[in-house]
Amino acid sequence: MLTIRRLFRFSMIAVVLCAGGVGERARGNGPTEAIDFETQVVPILTRFGCNAGACHGAAIGRRGFKLSLFGSRPVDDQIAIVQELEGRRVNLDRPTQSLLLRKATETMEHGGGERFDDASPAYAILERWIAQGGKRLQRRQLTDLAVTPTNVLLKKTDDSVAVSVVARFDDGSTQDVTDVTSLTSDDSESVSIDRDSNRLTVHRRGEHVVIARYLDRVQAIRLGIPLGTQQLDPSTRDGRPGSVVDRWIDGKLRQLRIPASPRADDHEFARRVWLDLTGHLPSPDRLDAFVADRSDDKRRRLIDRLLKTDQFAAYWALKWANLLGIDSKSLQPEGSQAYHGWLTESFRQDSPWNASALAMLTASGDGYVDGSVNFLRSGNGPDGLAELATRVFMGVRLRCANCHDHPLDHWTQDDYHGLAAIFAKLKRGRVVSTSTRGEVTHPVTGQPALARIPGTRDLSADDDGRMEFARWVTAPSNPYFARAAVNRIWAQLMGRGLIDPVDDIRATNPASHPELLDALADEFIAGGFRFRPIIRLVCNSDAYGRTSQTRPANQSDSVYYSHFLPRGLEAEVVAGAIADVTGVDIVYGADDQRDAIRLTDNRMDSETLDILGRCDREAACETPALSSGSLAKVLHFLNGDLLNRRLDDRQGRLTKWLQTYPDDFTLMETLYKQTLSRPLNDSERRYWAEQFDLATESGGRWRDRQTRQMFFADAFWGLLTSETFLTNH
Repeated sequence: MLTIRRLFRFSMIAVVLCAGGVGERARGNGPTEAIDFETQVVPILTRFGCNAGACHGAAIGRRGFKLSLFGSRPVDDQIAIVQELEGRRVNLDRPTQSLLLRKATETMEHGGGERFDDASPAYAILERWIAQGGKRLQRRQLTDLAVTPTNVLLKKTDDSVAVSVVARFDDGSTQDVTDVTSLTSDDSESVSIDRDSNRLTVHRRGEHVVIARYLDRVQAIRLGIPLGTQQLDPSTRDGRPGSVVDRWIDGKLRQLRIPASPRADDHEFARRVWLDLTGHLPSPDRLDAFVADRSDDKRRRLIDRLLKTDQFAAYWALKWANLLGIDSKSLQPEGSQAYHGWLTESFRQDSPWNASALAMLTASGDGYVDGSVNFLRSGNGPDGLAELATRVFMGVRLRCANCHDHPLDHWTQDDYHGLAAIFAKLKRGRVVSTSTRGEVTHPVTGQPALARIPGTRDLSADDDGRMEFARWVTAPSNPYFARAAVNRIWAQLMGRGLIDPVDDIRATNPASHPELLDALADEFIAGGFRFRPIIRLVCNSDAYGRTSQTRPANQSDSVYYSHFLPRGLEAEVVAGAIADVTGVDIVYGADDQRDAIRLTDNRMDSETLDILGRCDREAACETPALSSGSLAKVLHFLNGDLLNRRLDDRQGRLTKWLQTYPDDFTLMETLYKQTLSRPLNDSERRYWAEQFDLATESGGRWRDRQTRQMFFADAFWGLLTSETFLTNH
């Protein structure tokens, strides 16, 4: 006699067979309709983790059974399931005895445990496919995937929302594929997923992401619960018109009920924008003049003025030299100098970024003469060039598709090795030229890889691969090029990318403010792919102009720009600031260069820059770290020659100030303006008054000049080693 449980299972299978599939709503899918391997079997393998990187989707598979990662190569998967091991994984005569089903239901020992039971719709589909001969039929192809919702704001913790996923195919059919869509939370403790009801429950305040994956389509589902409990006043701008930046930043803050910090005062703003646009501190005279200016548009005018300086071009060339990895070790000092000079001139002229990218990708000639040629001399072989090109121009980590298809994106090994094949036909000595020969081997086929535009199409032998790729990647319609550029500009000015990290743009790493990213990309394209309009737009925004001082209700925010995010400074900037404020130059190389920002040879011997942690351009440096640096840097600051010699120098500024300012508070005020670009505040003034009383004799007299000099040298040293001095805030 059949048990009640077995009767229930048989009835469930019968229901599924009559419905034609898991959640099937497609037309004409009766019980005799053939199972489509790619759109019905592969999703089951993905949904239950069989082809994940931790299971049989690993590069070497598991226990002799290898599937393509997330079903990216269904042809190979069908062969692995049906033909390998002499077909032992499926039993075409007795499907229920197939290893594929017995392992998944753990009626036979399985290292991965039970994936589903024999009463499940997934089991019914697989059993039916095996009974039909385990063939790789292709009845249809996926054309669109609709996930609902994609962005939802819930009211309180433990609220939930149901997910629905509907696939559309090229035969005109639609199918509810929710049950075979993989749903993965970025933090399982913050968002739990009930697969019986396909409901997502949020347990923590803030925004969280769940990734939905069906076949090669991935969609981020953003779930949020306001961080604050107080409804914010929607009119936070005092009637002033908001920029495109503040429209989306302020909207998100109101949505999440995060109060914004107030506007930075003039001293804080001036220091910030001078460092961001020139890499130098403002001189006290310029700082005082800016603060004394009472005009409403003085910040806008300052930004415009700094953007036109030669210092702007030099500093932003340094930023992008670090990003591009301009390395004199591989390019030789002459090539590095030409490349750096070309990049500096591009920023000086505000050259369109699409034109610069096109030049770098298609250049040929002498790298010592034409700086743009050196992009193609960079990178470690064709593979390295493919990785560099996609990282810089697309913000994409294509290297993740080298050994296997990208585990979190749609890039395949065909894309990776196909792009490398485009660069394989280059002769890359001092002179770059195109050869008729050169290839890379595809690791899967063992044959020469076909030249390919990533994610798009294979190229013919007659195509100019570099030109085809360059035109594709720089086109206004390219979904990556403009977004990657503005995302980097935003990160360089705001301390964090809208997509972070900035070189990892993908659907499974969504932007914190997707509408703002799209709006900035549109502005970039409309403005002719020029950097300055975007930099100007960001620097003039309220978001950029906020103080870095937090409020109790926003101090944990590091994503939504309720306050300015402090950032580390490049080693070259710190070195220049130390030299400027102490009045003792740091000299570099035989040419007696005194501005480290303008150095073109990143391998030039400099203990100072090594101590301060200059970028090792063998690995790109997107933005400087906020941390205080290495132990060597800390120890050198504690008792090293870098600072001590400059504080004791007879020609240094401290020596001169000690003579010029007999009043102790005037001298201390001078130290603060030189280093922190602001005067003493009230609490600091009280603190130093106490310290003066302790250090001096009765009547406030110093014992001798040496005692006073040592006191102020210690105070100066403390300011130069403070986090406030070493960061942009």
